[in-house]
Amino acid sequence: MTPSSSPSAPVTVMATCHPNFYFENGMYIILIKDSLYKLNHNILVNESAFFSDLFSLGKFVLEDKDREGCADQNPIIVKDGFLTTEIFDLFLEIKFTCPHPPAKYSADDLKNLLEFICKFQCTTHLLSFVTSCIIKKSFSFHPSKQIYLGIKYRIQALFERGFMRLCDLPLTKIKKVHHHWMGMETYVT
Repeated sequence: MTPSSSPSAPVTVMATCHPNFYFENGMYIILIKDSLYKLNHNILVNESAFFSDLFSLGKFVLEDKDREGCADQNPIIVKDGFLTTEIFDLFLEIKFTCPHPPAKYSADDLKNLLEFICKFQCTTHLLSFVTSCIIKKSFSFHPSKQIYLGIKYRIQALFERGFMRLCDLPLTKIKKVHHHWMGMETYVT
């Protein structure tokens, strides 16, 4: 499933304004799950090819006050089964504020943020930051999980780190689920 935006017909939305990312001077209102975000499109366009493509379609013209994304009752709806407000908040937190040290992020947060970055085609700067956090917290991930992330998202540094750690494990500690994560080709190696 690819991320999509809503059709242009107004939709009745039961949502609340996000407490941190609903800026009065924002240009566009975006709905993710049940939270409204009011942001300047430059922030999203500069970090994500998905949002850049979305805003280049021409249907989001600032002069048109009836346009999608202009009012809380007619937001730009970003639908994706994977995307949650927590993941989007992490993305905006890293973009707007100083990122936390890697220890502040959970392994699941980093894994989900990595998926967001790849799915929404974010910049290599953001990808490098999350990759470095995963490497610094590598002991929060089983080596086979790091290998899996390295293969899935084509990040050689994660694959190499996971493989080096895997070499230190006795074969009896590698379970079927680990074998599945890293794939047959890596397991046989």
